[in-house]
Amino acid sequence: MKQSLTLAALCLGAVLNAQTITNWTTAEGLPGNDLRDVAVANDGNIWLATQSGVAMYNGSSFTVHNTTSHPGLANNDVYAIATTTNGDVWAGTDFGVSVFNGSSYTTYTTLDGLGDDQVTNIKQAPNGDIWIGTINGATRYSNGTFTAFGSPDIPFGGVQHIAFAPNGDVWMSGGLFGVIVYNGSSFSIINTSNGLISNRIRSIAFDADGNKWIATAEGISVLNAANAHVADHEHVFILPPPDELNPITDILVDSYGRVWAGVYVDYLVTEGGVSMYNGTDWTQWETSDGLAGPNVTRMAMDDDGSLWIATSTGLSRMSGINIGIAEQQQAPAFALFPNPASNAVTLVLEQAPAQRSTFEILDAQARRVTEGQITNERSTIDISTFEAGVYTARIGSSVQRFVVAR
Repeated sequence: MKQSLTLAALCLGAVLNAQTITNWTTAEGLPGNDLRDVAVANDGNIWLATQSGVAMYNGSSFTVHNTTSHPGLANNDVYAIATTTNGDVWAGTDFGVSVFNGSSYTTYTTLDGLGDDQVTNIKQAPNGDIWIGTINGATRYSNGTFTAFGSPDIPFGGVQHIAFAPNGDVWMSGGLFGVIVYNGSSFSIINTSNGLISNRIRSIAFDADGNKWIATAEGISVLNAANAHVADHEHVFILPPPDELNPITDILVDSYGRVWAGVYVDYLVTEGGVSMYNGTDWTQWETSDGLAGPNVTRMAMDDDGSLWIATSTGLSRMSGINIGIAEQQQAPAFALFPNPASNAVTLVLEQAPAQRSTFEILDAQARRVTEGQITNERSTIDISTFEAGVYTARIGSSVQRFVVAR
């Protein structure tokens, strides 16, 4: 593990060493080691897009779906995977998108309204709509209807990744011409003329303050809540000379506000892994630290705070990740009920706070939905306006995840 040689980084490194990395390959039941995408379902199962079908890991074993076991699947070469609040699983291929309802797959193609059959990414919006990135644009699935968007709204290069801003805008990673933003009625572009370090966008993540972390082929650019460019992170992963370029393959923000980035370089050197930003320093993990491989394709965080890392040579899980001794000691522990909930949840502290404590509710993409103050041991929070889905309640570094059911 390489770290910045600062006192803060060294202290954090001492805590981060507590993490455990576990790997799975075909030897443990994967249908293929070339993984393209990973998603965590509401029930905790891990779903994987692989070169040899769809794989589901239930915590002990893998179940494999392919065109033989599930003839409705469009193709065994799967590039994108997403799980939805109703339990469906969407799998993207070069021959359309296939939806698994728990027993069988139904495939949709351009004949059904899909903009292009070559699918690159799939995400569910907070309002329940499904957005599908393709090599030529994006398609929205809403209330049983596909609506396709393409040129000139989405420039040549297609969409590599989809994310959703706190205000509901759809942010798309353009393959060649920057970030594409859809506000529900019109499209706009954010690119190098607005401060981005590259127009080749790989992934986008939002933090609880509304900042946008934009993963590009040359590093990470950060936009604030007003979409103004505020920072660049060009060296998140230490590479052997002379190659210092940091192509970012994926990015996410966890419920603690830490930023995780996948990095892979295959020019001059073949290096890569995962880096984490704690607000001050970047810390990295690579194959020498136990990762399954250097080519990180996608990442996902589960409800237990473990990071699942899809690579081209297997699956890795990083668990037991701590954020710092001081924060852990100061974090008030609490319980939350009911779970699932529909109209309200109650937070119960283990002991009355010595002073007012701040709570936050974050959605599945780590965006702050609401916040407030806790002045006694028990507080009730109104969630009647929340969309169905998985949420995180946070007080300090203590977190509890819960499901809003509608």
